Amino acid sequence: MAPRVTVGGMRSFAVAFLLLLLPACAATTADNSAVERDYADRRSTVEVTAQGVVTTLLPDATGPSGRHQRFVIRLSGATQTVLIENNVDVGQRVPVAANEQVTVHGEYIWNDQGGLIHYTHHDPAPGHEGGWIDRNGVRYQ
Repeated sequence: MAPRVTVGGMRSFAVAFLLLLLPACAATTADNSAVERDYADRRSTVEVTAQGVVTTLLPDATGPSGRHQRFVIRLSGATQTVLIENNVDVGQRVPVAANEQVTVHGEYIWNDQGGLIHYTHHDPAPGHEGGWIDRNGVRYQ
């Protein structure tokens, strides 16, 4: 005999499911001060979320992991700039232009020019936290 599912049981399941799902869907808040601290402390391989204005569009670069869309952002409320390297063979190209504001989530790597953020896309071999770039409310991953 099959187990009987009640309306109350289904409601409880739905509420529990939503409570588990909501944190995964929630917007991540940018923390530029964390990026500034990572730069000052010369930290690398740190997951960050940064917000800033696109200052420079660079030509794509090709490396061992594929083609990368590259652009520089100046962190909001700071003078620090960060290079964004977005793998377009794995993730989506973002139609950015100079002076546009973007929010970027990915892995920060220190360098003496302000650092870079990569892994701004989903990870096709789940082993790394997925990243993204938000432009005008549209999330590219």
